[in-house]
Amino acid sequence: MQSIQVDLRIKNIIKALSFLFCLVIPFWISRFWLLFSQPDLIITDTFNYLFYLIRFDFKTLSIWYAPLFICLGVGLFIQKKWWYSLTKSIFALLFFGAIVFNLIAILYLPNSKTIVGRELFQLLSGQSFEVITGYIQEYWYVIILVLGINALITKFFGRLRLNTSRKNSFILGTFTLFGIAFFARGGVALKPLNSMDAFAKLTNNEVTTAITPLYILLESYGKQGINYVAYFTDDILQESLLDDKKSYGILREDKPNICLILLESFGKEYTKLNVSNRSSYTPFLDSLMEHSVNFTNAYANGLRSIDAVASCIAGVPCLTKQPFIGSFYSQSNINTLPEILKKEGYVTSFFHGADELSMGFKPYLQSQGIDHYFAKQDYPNSVNFDGTWGIYDEPFLAYCSSKLSSQKQPWFSGIFTLSSHHPYKIPEAYTYLPKGTNEIHQSIRYTDLALRNFFKSIQSKSWFDNTVFIITADHSSINETPAYRSYLGKYAVPLLIFAPNWFDKREENRIVQHIDIYSTIRHLTTSDSFVSFGNSLVDDSVSEGVALYDGNIYTYSNDSLTIEWYGDKHTRIFNYRSDPVYSNELSANLSVEAEMMLQKLKLYIQKYNYRLLNNNFNNQ
Repeated sequence: MQSIQVDLRIKNIIKALSFLFCLVIPFWISRFWLLFSQPDLIITDTFNYLFYLIRFDFKTLSIWYAPLFICLGVGLFIQKKWWYSLTKSIFALLFFGAIVFNLIAILYLPNSKTIVGRELFQLLSGQSFEVITGYIQEYWYVIILVLGINALITKFFGRLRLNTSRKNSFILGTFTLFGIAFFARGGVALKPLNSMDAFAKLTNNEVTTAITPLYILLESYGKQGINYVAYFTDDILQESLLDDKKSYGILREDKPNICLILLESFGKEYTKLNVSNRSSYTPFLDSLMEHSVNFTNAYANGLRSIDAVASCIAGVPCLTKQPFIGSFYSQSNINTLPEILKKEGYVTSFFHGADELSMGFKPYLQSQGIDHYFAKQDYPNSVNFDGTWGIYDEPFLAYCSSKLSSQKQPWFSGIFTLSSHHPYKIPEAYTYLPKGTNEIHQSIRYTDLALRNFFKSIQSKSWFDNTVFIITADHSSINETPAYRSYLGKYAVPLLIFAPNWFDKREENRIVQHIDIYSTIRHLTTSDSFVSFGNSLVDDSVSEGVALYDGNIYTYSNDSLTIEWYGDKHTRIFNYRSDPVYSNELSANLSVEAEMMLQKLKLYIQKYNYRLLNNNFNNQ
């Protein structure tokens, strides 16, 4: 009899361990997928890495599978077939959700540059049927893999029922309850385990694989609002708020047309500005730089298209996990370019060849007073539809040219290209273009050609000489060069102002950012003073530094140095000019400088949060 009981206990232990193994399978599938697809993610300290990996995995499964644990606990006392079927269904649903979200986030990583959480749902919302089906067609093997694994594991789950008495069931249930609470907290430390603990103890590459996307989702849930922290006293804050007021005076009496061109995924790496002497895939853009005010040290304020629109149109950098557009702060009392320029007598418009609901651009811009929004639905010829995102760049830019010519001057227009977005489709007639070393390179080359043809078509227009063209990328994309995989480098974009009748050509090496475009356009169109976090690009003011946030890490950079802030007092400082691959940390040698930069970053964050929370972001 005793031998039977021992055998039963051993079987129950084996079933319990097998059960835990089933729960973590989605974490390890995504982890192996990431390591396979990103071979440069090297593990340097295996023991420390595994220590934190296990802690985060157990915390994740304790929270994500909590409904399952509850059902299993109740099921120890309700020995009914229908309850077991319900439990099995809940397991299948949670397991499927875990593996699907993990893999979607991993597949999105080359574009996002970071493991996304809850904001992924916002990024995917509003996309057209063609976009969704396009992803399904491209990743059909992933879908089959997920469904197969889910069916197999769910069937295996059915064999893991424990055989135990009511007394032992009570003990097991109590033990499980305390175990869940323990692991959900991450241990017995004073503070619950969070992602900053991993960043403080592991390298950036190790964190990427140790923390699963599902954990990021759980950590970001319910934290989309602003967590205001008073790093400085109210007196210091109020004095600093006064510094946000900009006054540049009258640049010229006549008002120029403003054409803001956002090139999809045009990272600095693809141009002649790359630091590694790689081939350029943007010959026309490179040539335009030779006749422009060219900013060689420019950065996007976010990693997504919607971040770029908010930065350029409203002067709002991305310092929260959730994109500004679509958040409840997007309708705050913020002076945006459409409403400002309308008061100055401008006609305003925006062109994007994707579906009119894509990215939430149209609803947001219409709420801000844009006069005209032109999308895929407005384009007259469906033959130029790429089958996924929208209208190919070359014909759509020709369409933009005709529409711009019909607008009453002065006008402001934003043009957003799309052909260099995944899955990087270009017309059959242009497949002769060089493919390069990555799948994005040929589409970059195509968009550059489309841009050339656009400028060729408008240079004889009556409005051309009185138009200021501001050209940049919304964000970078797939990076092959180590220098552009750093926490600063992944934001690097080209930025130039082409307006020969307004500005002499020159090269600027000071650090600049997207929110400076907002200030620049206000400087070009009005003499009024205004509040802005950015500075006018055509003013000789000293750069104030660039603050960035990828959802996990804050960075702050001046003209030569950058710091990474991981929370608490953990920082790293580098000279990104001389050391673009971040091989030499300078924390010990520049501790005073690092502390000063950290204080500037904290004050910047506090002001940003204060202004948004008080509904006074860029008002007087």
